Order: sequence, then C-alpha cells, then structure tokens
Amino acid sequence: MSNAVRYDYGTSLCSVQENRKLIIEDCDPDTINNELRAANFVREGSKFVKKRPRLRTRSGRNSESDALQVLSVRLVDDTLHVEPSDVVGIVRLVPGMSVQVEPKVDWEHVIQMLLTVYDIDRTQSHYGVPLDELVSSGVESARIIAILAINYVHGVRTIRREGFIRDLNIRRRDGFEGLGSIDVEQTLMNHATGNPAPTWIETQVEYANPVNSAVHMAGKLLLRLLQQDQNGHQHPRQDVLLSMVHQEVERMEELGIQSSQKEIGGYRRLSLRDLPRQRHYYRRAFHTSQSILSSTLLGQAGGGPEELLVDYALSMNKLFQDYSNRVLNRKVESLRQIDYLDQLSEVKCKPEPPIYPFAGNSEARHQPDHLLTDGDQTLAVLDSKYYQAGKNPANESASRSRMFAYAYLTETDRMAFLCPQYRNVRLPVQHTGAEIEVVSPDGDFTCEDYEEVIRKYILETLAITYPELHVFEATADAHLSLSGVSEDALSEVHDTNGPFSISNPATFADRVIAAIAFASYGPNKPELENQGQWTKSRIKEACTKSDEEDHPKYPQHETTCIPIYDPDGNDDHGTVTLHFLRSDQEGTSVSTEGPFPLM
Repeated sequence: MSNAVRYDYGTSLCSVQENRKLIIEDCDPDTINNELRAANFVREGSKFVKKRPRLRTRSGRNSESDALQVLSVRLVDDTLHVEPSDVVGIVRLVPGMSVQVEPKVDWEHVIQMLLTVYDIDRTQSHYGVPLDELVSSGVESARIIAILAINYVHGVRTIRREGFIRDLNIRRRDGFEGLGSIDVEQTLMNHATGNPAPTWIETQVEYANPVNSAVHMAGKLLLRLLQQDQNGHQHPRQDVLLSMVHQEVERMEELGIQSSQKEIGGYRRLSLRDLPRQRHYYRRAFHTSQSILSSTLLGQAGGGPEELLVDYALSMNKLFQDYSNRVLNRKVESLRQIDYLDQLSEVKCKPEPPIYPFAGNSEARHQPDHLLTDGDQTLAVLDSKYYQAGKNPANESASRSRMFAYAYLTETDRMAFLCPQYRNVRLPVQHTGAEIEVVSPDGDFTCEDYEEVIRKYILETLAITYPELHVFEATADAHLSLSGVSEDALSEVHDTNGPFSISNPATFADRVIAAIAFASYGPNKPELENQGQWTKSRIKEACTKSDEEDHPKYPQHETTCIPIYDPDGNDDHGTVTLHFLRSDQEGTSVSTEGPFPLM
C-alpha cells in the first residue's frame, strides 16, 4: 500500500504508472456507484471494471469477448482503490475526474514503438503545412495526442486502401455531348418522337456522409492539437505527425468529404452499428475519431490552455509484442542484405504461430509470441515479456514452463525472453545443451539499444548454422581490405583458389597493407614504420600458425582469410583483424587472429 499513489476526490487528472495502485480518498459511498456507472464501469463481483474494445481483435474472437480491461475499481469505506492494467492513456474515472496511466518506459519510446509497428516513420517527411490556419493553444497530454494521431493515420490509410463508404447517384441527361454510357432504349424512343439527341447515363460518386465527415472532422481537430503551443511544449515527432495527418485530411477533401463543427454532436452519436457489416476495416479510424470528438477540445472557448480529456487507452503488452516482432523481422532482413551466400532466403520470424501438440486435435494448441524459423526448422523460440524493471521472467514458473513446452514441441534448444527493463543474461539448462537468454538492453530502455541487442541475438542464432555471417557483419562494421578485391567477391569466400586464398602468405600480407595504404580511410605507406613491415610479419605468422600438435592451424587447401581494417582500432593508424574460414567434413568454422595495430 505504501507504493500506492493517492489523490483527493475531485482532482481533475490523476497520474499513475501502469500496474501501480491509485487510491482516491474522501469519496461519497452513497453516490460513487452511480458515478462509476455513468463513466461506463460495469460491476463484476466486488469490483467495477472498465473495458475498451481492442483496435485489432485477435483471430477467432469477437470484439466483445476480447475487450481490453483498462481499469478495475474497488470501494473500501470512503476510498476508491483503482488498479490500471498494462495500458497507457487517459481514462475517465467518474464525471469530472480522469486517470492518466503512464508507461514503464519513457513516452518517447512508446511513440517510437507505435511508429515502428505501423511502419510509418521512415517514409514521411515534413512539408509545408498552413499553420496560420490552425488554432494556437497550450496542450497537455501531448503524448496521448501523438498516439491518437498515429492510430488515426493508420486507420485512414486502411480505409483508403479498402475504400471509403460512398453513394452512387445515377442521372440521365439528353444531349450530343456527355460522359458515361448511353441509354439505348431511351435514345431510340427519343428518335421516335423526333428528338435526335441521345440520352446519357451519368454516375456520380458521392463520398459525403456522416461517417466520413466524422473522420474528417477528427482529422481537422487533430491538426489543431498537434500544433506546437506558444509555451514551447512539443509533441514527439511533431513534424512527422503533423505532416501525416494533414496529408490524410487533404486526400479526404479531394474526394469531396467535408465536415462542419456545428454537426459535432451528431458525429459523436455515431457508432460502429451505423456502419455496414462489410466495413469492419473502419474500426481503428472510427474508434480513434470518436475518442477525439468526445474530448474537451482546445481553442474554442477562448479560455486559454485546457487539458485534453480523452477516454483512450493503449495496451502496452500487445504493443511491445507487436513492436518486438517488427524489430525481429527488420533485423532478419538487415542480415539478409549482407548475406553474400544467399543462405537466409527461408529465414523468417513468425508472430504467434499455432503449435498443435496432438495429431488431429486443433482445439489443443500452444502459441508462442515469436518463432525464428529456417524453412521447416525452428532456430529459436522467443517470448515478449513487458515486465517491470528488475524482474527476470525465467524465475517465474508459469513463463518458464511454457517456454520449455514451446522448445520441446518445436525441437529447438534456443529460447529467449524479450524484456524492456532487465539485463542481458544467459541461463544454460542443466543436463542439456539448451539455453534460455534474457534479451534486454543494459541500463535504461531505449528503442535503439533494444533493437541492437535483438540484432545481436538474431546474428548469434543464425551464425550457429551459418558462421560466415560473423565475417559478413565484420565487413559491414569496418572495411574489407585486400588489394583488388571488393565486397562483391565475398560470394567466393569459400574458394581456396579464389580472391581470399592464403596459398602465398607473403603476397597475401602485401595485398592487405597495399589496400589500406591506397584507401581514402587508411594511412599512406610513408606514414607507417618501415612501410608496415611489422604488421605484414604478423599477418604472415597468423597464416602459417600451427596448432598444439604442430599441424597447420589453417591448412591452405581448406582455409580462406578475410582481412578487416578498422581505422578506429587504435590511436595511431587503426588495426587489422584476420577472419579465417575453414571448411572440412565437419562443416565451416570461423576463427580470428588479431587485431594487429599498424605501426
């Protein structure tokens, strides 16, 4: 209870972090039940629960049974004990009071997750927006507005792709010039009555209807809310969001869709039941628009900055899972771009794949969050865990048992929990070769750090089967330095008679130093001590190295070498690292020698 956040009854906006408890004191027990019902809470046993429909219903479930629980409330004497789930947003508690649920991670990263999930952050650029036509006013809860804007744009784009609701108006007109098709029967009748003019059938498409107008009005209001206020507060990615919303509003106006502020009351009364059943793809845009239209909008009463009160919530658990899957696939694709041997063509990361433990029984199934697969082979099973800071999911019995079940059913020994706020840790499973890894950035969560540790885990997993990836990754981070050889030649990386042959170690060493000396990023030969002889000697010694039994460590008929130059490797002239690929009957192995400094 000591960790609970306390506010007095009547506070207009109460702030609490997700999964923390909020206590509202000095309530009136005689009226609070009716006030909760007025705010759309439903009684379930000894508590009141508020739910919101999910913007994306899971397959096989209807929107009502899969609704998202936002808040649960219990009345204890004259206090309300309010518990948010893993949601963020502003939710109306009782008339005149709202709860702002804050995320565990910074809002900046929540916005970045949304942009990544909807894949709308890399293709947008800021362009001229008529800011002088917008109403300037102070806006609190800027992050909620950003979430609304992202969902709005995603929803309207879906409508554009699937088709706006429209009416077809058919009009007939007589004349020698027209568009459309000719009504042959009526034209013949015209001729019979002495009128030689044909009758044209013209079809006019009309997009102006209350539903489209409501979405349009919400977009105009979003533009007002997204404008930077005079006090210097700014929304995350404001230029991108403003540009995106403005573009969608303009496109609707090009179709003739307009809206009037006088009709906001009518727009608010619309519901999904007013849509044809086949227009289910309107759900996200319509839900978001209703959230905007039902809020206390700014800049209309002239009373200065007001608070945006929106009954709107976003599931962070689901967002983190969707974000993780998008990152996983992006990192697989980025590694595919450096795969010069084209080995990763069938590698995928599947979201929530169903696994059926019993043949012929589709009712019993498991569903991990992510599976990394290569064709029919499962390389790793991964589960997203949006836990609070410091919590290790491997210590939780239920999560651990499910993970072991996933690994057993998919026949893989690599398992990973993806967490935002723990640390990277490896946990070998006793008496097996299996391993659970907690994949998490060290320190405070940022999207950049999280995406980097995801890439590292994917690379390590794929390199078990395709060890050449370590070499290709090294060339991407630094410079392949071998005279007469470009990165395109890496497709011949296993050819012992090809560009990476070490059959003549002295010549090979000369080619390494020559490539560095003639490159724009490397030192010239006169800058090196004895023209780089010391480094050449180290390269030759590495190529002719012997193992403990005095056998060649890198047999020339089985081994190739890829030299990588890092200009930042030391304070002087950089370093050279040699990557040896040895292929024999047991497969391919990668070893490194160095880094050797250029003296």
